[in-house]
Amino acid sequence: MQAEEFFGSGNDITPARLPPEHETSIENWLDAIRRGQIAFLPRVTNRNLYWYGFAPTLRERKELLTLLDAWIGPTFSDLPRSRGRLYPQDPFDIVLASTDVPPLRFEVLPRGSAASRDEVRQTLLVLSKMVWKRPRSEFDAPRTTVEVLDDLGHAIGARDRRIALACLRELEASADLDQSNLAFLRLRVYAGLGDTAAIFADQDLEHVLQLRRPLGITRLLQNAVYELYLESADTSGDGAALLEAANRIPAGLRTLATGGATQARPALLVEFMLAKLRGAATATLDRLADEAQSFSPTLANPLRLLITPEAEPPETLAQDTSDPATVTPTDELHRLIAEGEFAAAVVAGLAETPSSTTAALLLGCIRELEDPQLAAEVATFVEASGLHEESRKDDVVVRADLEWLAGFLNPQRNLGWLGWFDALEANDVPGAAVDFSVSADWAPLDHATVANRLASLDEETLARLGDHGGAFMAAHSSLFAAVDGAELCERVLAGFAVSEKNTAGIRVQTVALLEYTSASGPGADILASSLLWTEDILRAGTSAVTAHWTVDVLQAATTSPQARALDAKTRLFYCALEVLRPVRSSLSLADIEGLRLVAEELATSLPVDFEVQTSDADPAAAYRHLEASVVVLYSLTESAITRAAQVLRRLIPGIDVRTTAEHDGSQQLAALSANADVFVMVAASAKHAATNFIKDHRGGRPIIQVNSRGSSAILRELSEG
Repeated sequence: MQAEEFFGSGNDITPARLPPEHETSIENWLDAIRRGQIAFLPRVTNRNLYWYGFAPTLRERKELLTLLDAWIGPTFSDLPRSRGRLYPQDPFDIVLASTDVPPLRFEVLPRGSAASRDEVRQTLLVLSKMVWKRPRSEFDAPRTTVEVLDDLGHAIGARDRRIALACLRELEASADLDQSNLAFLRLRVYAGLGDTAAIFADQDLEHVLQLRRPLGITRLLQNAVYELYLESADTSGDGAALLEAANRIPAGLRTLATGGATQARPALLVEFMLAKLRGAATATLDRLADEAQSFSPTLANPLRLLITPEAEPPETLAQDTSDPATVTPTDELHRLIAEGEFAAAVVAGLAETPSSTTAALLLGCIRELEDPQLAAEVATFVEASGLHEESRKDDVVVRADLEWLAGFLNPQRNLGWLGWFDALEANDVPGAAVDFSVSADWAPLDHATVANRLASLDEETLARLGDHGGAFMAAHSSLFAAVDGAELCERVLAGFAVSEKNTAGIRVQTVALLEYTSASGPGADILASSLLWTEDILRAGTSAVTAHWTVDVLQAATTSPQARALDAKTRLFYCALEVLRPVRSSLSLADIEGLRLVAEELATSLPVDFEVQTSDADPAAAYRHLEASVVVLYSLTESAITRAAQVLRRLIPGIDVRTTAEHDGSQQLAALSANADVFVMVAASAKHAATNFIKDHRGGRPIIQVNSRGSSAILRELSEG
């Protein structure tokens, strides 16, 4: 807020003409507003005095109204009547109403009273100082990088873009990671969220393409290239179409070839097409086609058709006439490296007598391949070559490669997820607190293995799982979302409960696990146990800041058939009310309606103290713009959209709101996409193919994207239009 914006037209106060202490107060308040703190500014018009209360967020604005009620109240203001609302016919207020968080306005009463004027001003000075000096809550206190990374893992596991990006901002602010590692982490997050567009739009992508990056980063970029440029042509099975599509890959992305073997179809196809585009040797293309044959003949055949026209080029014949005796092993090594045949180069180099020159070349190759077995052999070769002793301090490339090799061979990197479980059970904190740069290369475990390991954990180990399980959950989210994932969800909820950890990541993961549980049709015993653990999670996580989340948890936990685990649901309902009661003023009217909905399903009622007391309050006011509209809510997990639809129907009787959870395109989804007046898509629970299908049939019409789970996130986005 700039002074000239507020103390201009429509405000008779000129700060420079006020007594010095008043002018200083205004300057302090303006500075507080710029720093995102609660503050106040006065306005005089038509000889009446108004104060405007500024808050950085909607939640703090709500808190500020409560504080003003207590500190100013009806004695000195019109707050009981106006409730801080801006005046819609006042041009001065109209400008303020367009801000992200409009200020609260109240008039000083009785009008013209100097005593009231001074009393209010002194009260606001004291109130603002108290708010500025109060200690930070646990919800915004600084955290360690390990804690933020753990939360980031949970956000990725729950596909919650809002929390994931907040974690990234927190890591950027802490400056514990350098710019390159932050860029790598950001790309991993986008890939984990399934947001290919964000990968290509990232501000540091060009820089990353020029860097010597981890193989995992190259692979995720290859997947993004496949998805954007090659996937459609690959589906057709037409080699010519593949080549035509590959020619559209920008030059900057054609550096993504690695020369390493892969068993992933997208990566292999990208490797082949990039090799083809750069005119790689026939032997390289044959090798890639053979690798494709090993797991997909339908892919290998069209690739081989692309090799034929370039077989035996004239240049190759000319080279074949040279004297083989003049080609040294080092020349051969350089040739293989130049062709991107790093694996062949390593094999050839290891057969030579160790020398520092060959060792330096092998270091560069193994860094491209990141093969643990070959890396160990190269390390032995390097040790025998004397490269450590011979490399100069100013030889930054060799020094960097040696440092990378030592890090790549560190014991933690070789743990794998089974080793990580061992570290949890042994209370090996460094081993359990694994980060993405290490765990990204670990192969995920299957359902049976995860189920056995989770079932074997004692309570103390479960608590450590709650403390350090973010990366694990990010790598195995598909197991928990599967139709047989309820048992796994129950074990992780137990871990959250006994750890008593309360972070944004744990909260979004809790909602996700309850959604998965409801969608999988759990048995009564598993469901009842999950709900009992959820009680403890609610007690640890509920506050004025997280009251909406508590309602989301309750709604997600009670969406299974009513009779199933009814006693546990009823018990959870009253537990939620118990923890919400001290902070019930933080609940929105839509939250209250959601609580009432659950109460009715459980054949009970909402306690009187949760009922709205203000007679003129309209709980549907924020959603009136949806009347006479066809509203479609889309998500792959139905509990949140089902609850949101139920609340909307109760708030606005007669509203046409429909829900859909189709995985693939269908005529029904196409019709809903094309004809809905308002289309809401929960990005945290949507497959890429379905997302594109919806966008294609939407025909450019807007889609409201919800980046968090829970019905409250859907209702919040709808209320904001």
